[in-house]
Amino acid sequence: MLTEDQVRRVWEKMLGAEARSLYFAEMAAAYTWRKQIITATSFFLSSGAAASLIAKMPACVPIVLAVIVALLTAYSLAVSLDRSIGAMTKLHCQWNQLAADYERLWNHWQDDDAEAVFRSLLKRAGEASEAAIEMPYKPEALDRWQKQVYSRVINSATAQ
Repeated sequence: MLTEDQVRRVWEKMLGAEARSLYFAEMAAAYTWRKQIITATSFFLSSGAAASLIAKMPACVPIVLAVIVALLTAYSLAVSLDRSIGAMTKLHCQWNQLAADYERLWNHWQDDDAEAVFRSLLKRAGEASEAAIEMPYKPEALDRWQKQVYSRVINSATAQ
């Protein structure tokens, strides 16, 4: 069984986990979009269609386009877009599962094992936070998701 303070913390952690889940989903989608743009641009500039278009242009144009393709590829490799997308997707899933588990605990806070479950969730949240240290941090995006989650909860509570 949890104390009143612990129950309040479960509620806060549940909302925070949901916001983080949405944040990492947004970040994964943004990085996936970036990767798709880089891939499409590189593919087009390396294709025969681009070659036929630039054949009629000054000699420096093919060199410039080749440099652009090389820079896009180097950027993609340097920032490890594929690895970042995978890591952010995994973090989204972890935080989403934590939010669901916090909600389950919120509904069963009087169970005998509630305190042990809460400790376990706090440990998992710490591990997810530690894994997120390597990821880009956009405070304005996280703040937007936190406001959206809290707003939804407040609107839901006032509608009842």
